[in-house]
Amino acid sequence: MEVKIFWQDKCPNCPAAKDLVRLVMSGSEVSVKEYNINNVDGMAEATFYGVMGTPTTIVVDDDDSEIISWRSQIPDKTQLSEVIQN
Repeated sequence: MEVKIFWQDKCPNCPAAKDLVRLVMSGSEVSVKEYNINNVDGMAEATFYGVMGTPTTIVVDDDDSEIISWRSQIPDKTQLSEVIQN
């Protein structure tokens, strides 16, 4: 399982989304990858997952299949915690 956060420089909600994910993931064995969509690598990954706005947080399984996502919004802390614990 992995958590992917897509953000951009001028996004007013992106810092809060990144902070929330970092808080929930602290102490977890689940890896977190952050992608700035203002650079080539971030945009390529965002295109692969169909990200159309930021912040977007996507939880994927070991096969890179989407488990749950929060698109163009800050993730729900309770839902994210439950997904990570299962």
